[in-house]
Amino acid sequence: MPMPRVGAIFAATRPIGELPGVAREVEALGFHELWLAEDCFLHSGPSAAATALAVTERITVGIGLLPVSVRNPAIVAMELATLANLHPHRFQVAFGHGVEAWMRQIGARPANRIAAMNEVVDSTRALLHGEEVTRHDRFVDLDAVRLDAPPRPPPPLLIGTTGERGMATARAVADGLVLPEGSGEAAVRWAAEQMDEGATLVVYAWMRIEDDGPGARAALAPAVQAWRDGGMYPNLVERAGVEAPGEIDDEAVGRVAVAGTGEECADAVRRLGDAGADSVVVVPAGDDPSAQLKRFAQAVLR
Repeated sequence: MPMPRVGAIFAATRPIGELPGVAREVEALGFHELWLAEDCFLHSGPSAAATALAVTERITVGIGLLPVSVRNPAIVAMELATLANLHPHRFQVAFGHGVEAWMRQIGARPANRIAAMNEVVDSTRALLHGEEVTRHDRFVDLDAVRLDAPPRPPPPLLIGTTGERGMATARAVADGLVLPEGSGEAAVRWAAEQMDEGATLVVYAWMRIEDDGPGARAALAPAVQAWRDGGMYPNLVERAGVEAPGEIDDEAVGRVAVAGTGEECADAVRRLGDAGADSVVVVPAGDDPSAQLKRFAQAVLR
């Protein structure tokens, strides 16, 4: 099986001062993509992306996810166009609903999250493609807005979601889809079937690489169990076949993560690609993310 594009994530909880060095290192190690999270109340996705792009030359930088409910399409289109014009072919961004508790905390939880997603992403994408937008809807109110310098080419706009309604929105108004950690082969294959041909599918995957494969998976088992028991993604849990109560075993971890020896990790990435993922973005587990990325790159990307 061919290897899909492979990316790495810079976790939102890492000190932002580490970003320039991590971005350079991820590029030097041979990763194709670097993805940045925007979580409340840590750091801004566009600002972090600007920094990562400025200190690298080749790697594609992605933001995942920007909450639509706090983004005016005209302003966010200017931000994204600026980055895409300065760094053509090297930038992509994913929109999401935003974490429910955080959106309520800042008074930004829309009454209809799907409608807000549809209107904001559709309008932003049109502006980035050089269109003039007049729209007086529930969540977007624009009057003859057009970017003076739309990027050529416009950056891909993706939507991060796991539900059928969200995927239908991505199919209608976006260029692709981002799936979160815990999306195993079955979930990736199902999501790929929901999207049109040519749509981009990015999947995040927990990663732990060790000489001892069972040991690597055992190290991830508590995180997988917390994910399952948290109840945030019941459809992913069901598709991974880990919904039954009890301890998460070696096989269960292997179904939802890239974990094990170098050979096992490479095989897991290839299987996700075979299921439909265009990019697999590894999320290193443990307190040594840089060491994990270096070890993974040496074993899988070289």
